Amino acid sequence: MQALKSRHPDCSQAHSFTSSLRDSMGPYGITSRQFGQTHLESAGIFLKAGVRIIQYREKDAGIPIMERIREAEQIMRLCRDYGALFIVNDNVAIARASGADGVHLGQDDLRFSLDAAMQVPFSIVGISARTEAEAIAAIGYGASYVGVGAMFPTNTKPDAKIVTAEEFTKIRRAVHDTPVVAIGGIGQQRMAEIKRLGADGIAFISSILSATNPALAAAETVLRWARI
Repeated sequence: MQALKSRHPDCSQAHSFTSSLRDSMGPYGITSRQFGQTHLESAGIFLKAGVRIIQYREKDAGIPIMERIREAEQIMRLCRDYGALFIVNDNVAIARASGADGVHLGQDDLRFSLDAAMQVPFSIVGISARTEAEAIAAIGYGASYVGVGAMFPTNTKPDAKIVTAEEFTKIRRAVHDTPVVAIGGIGQQRMAEIKRLGADGIAFISSILSATNPALAAAETVLRWARI
């Protein structure tokens, strides 16, 4: 399997997007319709609060592909309005059709997804990792950033294996200067702990979208991150 880094014939362009990705790190918003909002509404909550990287995550394959593409296109346009980066979870076809900046790939069916991603000039490809070995492999494939978790139990993905602080630290060291995004059960109270471990960004779903006032929760999260 080829490394994804070969998708950038222009090294200066690759450096530009790497810089843009790093500048956008911090709170990382993942959309959901599980908490009463549409994907577009949840993206809007994150963006209005100052989040500058959004991931569209729809796991229900029963939703027609064209409907999911329309949702992704709407979020992509909103991200453009806010100067934010737009990532699609797992689905290379939707990422390509919507004009997303990139795609995030999980460990499941990684080989197939990577081969598909190689056919599209994405600026950003994130890859999930739960272990140091998976993170090193992700870097070998040319990952733009590595998503690590779950850090804590989470209702969003109740069967997720927990990544210990020790393993996270090993991953952080192994990937050198590649950005690391922590995910899974990380609310405002745990941000400082995870940031001290070396996380460049922290992904948020339920801790914000299930709050009594999601807009306020998002704004407080962005402010607290900046103060840590």
